[in-house]
Amino acid sequence: MKIQKTYKKSPYLHSAAHVLADELSVKLNDKKHFGFYLKMALTHDHGLLRGIAGQVLESSTTKKPGALFAYLLKKSKNDT
Repeated sequence: MKIQKTYKKSPYLHSAAHVLADELSVKLNDKKHFGFYLKMALTHDHGLLRGIAGQVLESSTTKKPGALFAYLLKKSKNDT
């Protein structure tokens, strides 16, 4: 039995950084700041960014998840 996976390819997402930036902007409901997420995906570890996004998504009290993401990223940079 052969299992075929179908992926929807986007002509705009051509690197791992673009895919991560798109994933973050969609999950954090902040598509207008795609450029910010792309810059972070190019300069930071993808595991770190996904971890911070997970923290943001777990905290259901925030009204601006994108702002909380930026704050936690800045805080993690200052801690190291």
